[in-house]
Amino acid sequence: MRDFASWIIWGHAGDCFTFLSRATDLALILLRHGQYDAVEHLLTIVEAHLQKEKTSHSIQDTEGGWKINEAVRCFFRASSGKGSSEALLNLPQELGLPDLGFTGSISAAAWRLHYYQWAMQIFEQYNISEGACQFALAALEQVEEAFNEKDEFHGQDSINESVSTIKGRLWANVFKFTLDLNLFYDAYCAIISNPDEESKYICLRRLIIVLYERGAIKILCGGQLPFIGLTEKVEHELARKADCSDVLAKPNLYKLLYAFEMHRHNWRRAASYMYLYSVRLRTETALKDYQNTSLALKEILNGLSAAINALHLVHPAYAWIDPLPERSYLHNEQYPSKKAKITIDEQTASNDVHPQTGKSYIDIEKIENEFVLTSAEYLLSLANVKSTSSGTQKTPLEVVDLLIQTNLYDMAFTILLRFLKGSELKRGLERVFSAMSLKCCCPHRVDSSWAGDDPRAHGLLLTSLKDEVVVHGSPDMGSTNQQSKGITQWGTLELYLEKYKVFHARLPQVVAETLLRTDPQIELPLWLVKMFKEGRRERTWGMTGQESNPALLFQLYVDYGRYREATNLLLEYIGLFASMRPADIINRKRPFAVWFPYTAVQRLWCQLEEMISLGHMVDQCNKLKNLLHGALLSHLELVKVDSEDVLSAFS
Repeated sequence: MRDFASWIIWGHAGDCFTFLSRATDLALILLRHGQYDAVEHLLTIVEAHLQKEKTSHSIQDTEGGWKINEAVRCFFRASSGKGSSEALLNLPQELGLPDLGFTGSISAAAWRLHYYQWAMQIFEQYNISEGACQFALAALEQVEEAFNEKDEFHGQDSINESVSTIKGRLWANVFKFTLDLNLFYDAYCAIISNPDEESKYICLRRLIIVLYERGAIKILCGGQLPFIGLTEKVEHELARKADCSDVLAKPNLYKLLYAFEMHRHNWRRAASYMYLYSVRLRTETALKDYQNTSLALKEILNGLSAAINALHLVHPAYAWIDPLPERSYLHNEQYPSKKAKITIDEQTASNDVHPQTGKSYIDIEKIENEFVLTSAEYLLSLANVKSTSSGTQKTPLEVVDLLIQTNLYDMAFTILLRFLKGSELKRGLERVFSAMSLKCCCPHRVDSSWAGDDPRAHGLLLTSLKDEVVVHGSPDMGSTNQQSKGITQWGTLELYLEKYKVFHARLPQVVAETLLRTDPQIELPLWLVKMFKEGRRERTWGMTGQESNPALLFQLYVDYGRYREATNLLLEYIGLFASMRPADIINRKRPFAVWFPYTAVQRLWCQLEEMISLGHMVDQCNKLKNLLHGALLSHLELVKVDSEDVLSAFS
C-alpha cells in the first residue's frame, strides 16, 4: 500500500499519467470491491491536493519531481520533532536510507549537524544544489554548539574534526552549490567566510576559472566582487593561467589582467601585462611561422598601445615597467608552466637599470619606439613586404628604405625623426629625398599602385612639432594621404619637401642635384627653383643666403652643363641688384652687402669658351657669352661706384 500510494503521489520518470488519472484508477478498483469509505477518503485527499495546487507553486516541475522548496521543508520537518533522531535511526534498512554518520544517543546540536550534512549529501546526489546549499548553511549554524557539548554517554566529543576543518568543508560546499547556481556574489561570500586558508584559496581559484570560462569578465574585473585582501591571489591565478594558456585564447587573459589592474588604478602593472602579451605574441607567432602576419602585428600594436596609454597615467618619473612581472608560480612544481619563460630581445629591452630600484626596466620611450617599428612592420605586411629577415633585425634606415619603396612616406619620416638625431637625421633625410626624387625621374622603377589605393598606408604616425613625434593610435586610424587624392609623385615630393626642409635646409639642393644627376636634361619644377630663391637673405642684396640659395642653384646648373639656365639666373639677380629702389641703395652700399658666386661665374665663362672651341652649339654659346659679358661689365662698374661711396663715407 505504501508503494502504491507513493506511485500515485510521486509517479515515475517518463510516466505520462497525472495525479488525477492515477487517483481515478484507484477509486474504480475500490468501488469494484465495495470499499466505499476508502473511496470517500481518497476523493477527499484528491480535492485537498487540487486545492493546494491552485494556491501554491506547482507540485511538480517539468521533470515530474516535487518542487525543491517543498522537499526541503519536508526534510527540515523530519528533524524538528521530538525523538526524531531515534526514529530515523530505528527505520528499517529496507527503506534504503544511508548511514547518518553516528550511533547511539548524542547531543541535539551534534545530531542536527550530522543530519543536515546527511541531507545535504542527499540533495547533492540528485544535483539539487539549491536544497543542498540550504542544508550546508543549516549545518554551519550547529557547528559551534555541537563542539561545546560533550557526549553524555561516552564522555568524549562526538565529533573528531576541528571546528575550522568542519567549517572549511561546509563553506566549501556552500561555495560549490552557489557556483553551480551562478550566484557568484554568494560564492564570493562563501570564500571570504571560510576559515580554512587552504580551502579558501582552492575555492578562489575555482571561482576565477569558472568566471573566465563562463565569460563573466565584468564580474571578475569590473569591481562587482571587491576581492578584499585577495587581489594578489586573484592576479596570481590569472597570471598563472595566462602563462599556461594559448596566447591567442579568447577571452584573452592578458587583456583580462589589464582590465583587472586598470580598475584598481595599478597603471604600471597593467602596462606590464600588456607589454608581456605583445612580446609573447611576437615570439610565439614567429616560432609557429604564423601565416596571417598582419593580424598578429595588429594585435601586437594593440597591446603596445594599451601599455603606453596605461603608463601615460603614471607620473613621468615612474613611467617604466619591469620587463617581466615577478611570478613565483613559474618555479612552483604544483603549477608547472607549459611554456618557457620569455626573454625579451636585447634591442627591445636593454639592460638599463632604474636608479631607484636597481632592477632592469623598460621605460615608456622604449615601448613607444617599439610601437613605431611595429607599426612600420604592420604597414609593410599589408603591402606583402617582409621588414625582417630570419635572425636579423633591420636598422631604422633599412626599414625606411622599404617604406619609401611602398610609398609609406609618413611612416618613414616618423621613424627618421624618432630614432635619428643631429647629423644622422640629416643624412637620413637626404637618403629619403634622394629616393623620392629618383621615383619622379624613373617612375617605372617603383610599383606605387598599392599605397595610393589604401588610405591605411599613410598617416599612422605624424610629426607635430620640430622636435616631437606623437603617437596617434591604431593603424586603422590613418589620415588621408595626398597620393590617395590623386597627387602625382612630383606633388608628393613637393609636399614633403616643404614640410621637412625645416629639419634640414639643404634638402632642396639634395633633390635638385639628384634630379640633375639622374637626368641632366630634366626641367627642374618651378616650386623647387622657388625654394632656392626664397632662401636668399635680402640684407645681402646678392645671391647668398641659407644652405639652399640661388648661388647653390647656379653652381648646380654649371656643374651639370645647364649653361642657359645658369646664365639666366645670374642675369636675373644682377638685374635685381642694379634696379634697386632708391630707398634701398644705402643698404646696398654697406660693407659685405653684395655677394655673387664669382668663382662659379668664371667656371661658366670657361665652359662656354670650351664649347665654342669644340664647335658645340657655337651660336647659342656666343649669345650666352655676350649676355654674360655685358651684364658683368655693368655689374662690376656698379660695384666699383658703390665701393668708392663706402670709402668716401669712412674718410
